[in-house]
Amino acid sequence: MRGRFDVIIVGLGPAGAAAAVVLARGGARVLALDARPRHDKPCGGCLSARAMGYLDFLDPPNWLQNQPVASLFLEYPGHSSRRFVTGQTAAYLVERRRLDDFLRQRVGESGAEVVSGRARALASEPDGWRVRSSAAEWRGTWLLGADGAAGLVGRTLGLGRTGFVYKALVEERPLPDHLAPRLAGAALLDLGGAPGGYAWAFGRQGVLNLGLAGRLGRTAGRAQLLERYQGFLARLGLGRPGAWRGALIPCPDGRRPRLAQGRAAVIGDAAASADPFLGEGIGQALHSGLLAAQAILAGDLAGYQVRMTSGLFREHFHARQLARLVYGAPARFQGLAQRHPGAIELVWQVLRGQRNYAGIWGGVARMSLQRLTGASGPQASLDQ
Repeated sequence: MRGRFDVIIVGLGPAGAAAAVVLARGGARVLALDARPRHDKPCGGCLSARAMGYLDFLDPPNWLQNQPVASLFLEYPGHSSRRFVTGQTAAYLVERRRLDDFLRQRVGESGAEVVSGRARALASEPDGWRVRSSAAEWRGTWLLGADGAAGLVGRTLGLGRTGFVYKALVEERPLPDHLAPRLAGAALLDLGGAPGGYAWAFGRQGVLNLGLAGRLGRTAGRAQLLERYQGFLARLGLGRPGAWRGALIPCPDGRRPRLAQGRAAVIGDAAASADPFLGEGIGQALHSGLLAAQAILAGDLAGYQVRMTSGLFREHFHARQLARLVYGAPARFQGLAQRHPGAIELVWQVLRGQRNYAGIWGGVARMSLQRLTGASGPQASLDQ
């Protein structure tokens, strides 16, 4: 036995790091188990301007904002491409490994104890939890699972389950000359990239981040993803796939979430907190980690469950409906965006935290239904 802690955090990605810093600064004795693999986490590395605000309490370095995004190429096979420009930065492209290293540095500076290793088993005790790795065992009063989709804490306690999961593949390669000017300060989204989702291309300081994420159903798998990805690469003139890696992006599915049980809870991807429309997970993970830490300091994790359900997950209800509408009829949406560029500006505003999904869902839904049904009557304006 290596000692007792107030809180044990399993996993040290954005959610676990945010929780660890808040708890340690609040006076708790914190142990964080960091099980990062040798290879980088597959991640698009796009951080919304709203999510950047969640990092303010960590005194973030300037390099996090070195790659601002203020324009978007929206594409669909066989349709003309359109560039949408917004008036101010809506997102930033970051190197995921460098971000994780910065977060771990802040955790160490906060006074939390960081141990490299993977939790292998956990058990409840009358006064908390016992967590075991291959090398040691610890006891803690509170337990946070920040160990990702299908992580040990969620599996063991039945927390964070969802039926809304994007299957994704991601790779990085040197940014080719023919794409460098186009992707300077811009993101490219291809709505024909994957069924129920999209493909993307981000340029970041000489690196091209490529990926594809879609909801393919239970019977579809790697072969279908790879086929769609090859088509996306061909449209960009990039040849064959490189050294890609697979990933899951778990999002709320609309059922009442179960995120906490007694003195244990799941956060980040383990809580299925990613944005169902854009697939963004870093900002949502930071937010969930902050809320869980605040709830533990207040002595009641039920408060975390309530705040997530009434806040982020309520917002994600509208994001989920928007995803089903847009990705269910991507060619129609691409055409709608061509005719009503204000629709994309509304999404920019969501990324900046100036508007929520509920504010854009109604107008998009009405206009799309009118197009599909041919209904007459006044046209809803998305430019308002």
